[in-house]
Amino acid sequence: MHIVLAVIGILGAGLIWWYRIRMLGDAASEVADGVGRARGYFRRQKIRRQTEHSPLTAINDPVLAAATVIYAIITEDMPHSDSYAEAVRAEILEISDAAKAEESVIYAKWANDQIGDAVIVINKTSPLLRQQLNDVEKQDLIAMVAKAAAAVQTSPHYGQRVRKLKQKLGLEIDRS
Repeated sequence: MHIVLAVIGILGAGLIWWYRIRMLGDAASEVADGVGRARGYFRRQKIRRQTEHSPLTAINDPVLAAATVIYAIITEDMPHSDSYAEAVRAEILEISDAAKAEESVIYAKWANDQIGDAVIVINKTSPLLRQQLNDVEKQDLIAMVAKAAAAVQTSPHYGQRVRKLKQKLGLEIDRS
């Protein structure tokens, strides 16, 4: 009888330890799942930030980049109206044909609706503009921004954004 009790005791102890190990495995699995979900969340956030700026990273034409920058600067913090698009269109018509100007304005409006921040637009498009434009064309771009801004009401941040654009284009030294 004592042998039967010893076998039952050993089996009982084995079952208890087996249950404890299984519970530890489940806890470890839950921790690993939580870590995996956290990593997935951060990866999705990174991808979301990248796609947030994708309308700007897709720009490879300086005319389109110029239209987008002009539109972003003059419409920042302002209710968008057709007068802003017309001001940009008038400036782009001076350097491009009518079809390309219209296409550029439509894209600029869409990109700015997606991004909504002139500083991001300036930061993302200025490397292309800096590379593709010579110093005279860069000055012309600044003049185009000024002429478009003169045609509409602008944000109180207008001067800061123009300075930022000049700095990013290499026309002015960053003194911040």
